[in-house]
Amino acid sequence: MKTAKKFDCVQMKDNIQAQLRKQWQGLTEAQIRTEVREHLATSDGEVAKWWRSIQAAEQESADSRQMPR
Repeated sequence: MKTAKKFDCVQMKDNIQAQLRKQWQGLTEAQIRTEVREHLATSDGEVAKWWRSIQAAEQESADSRQMPR
């Protein structure tokens, strides 16, 4: 017998996509990318923290490649 779902991840995804479509209506792809990057740079969310850590690691790697030997 099926149990009643307490959480519907597909419905959550659909809701988030609808919200983003409304928020980004009329923006170009470049403007959307800029908004996403700004949000990731300032948000306290876990994904944003992870993104910033990846950006920092990439910057450290680039800096170490530029150092004179």
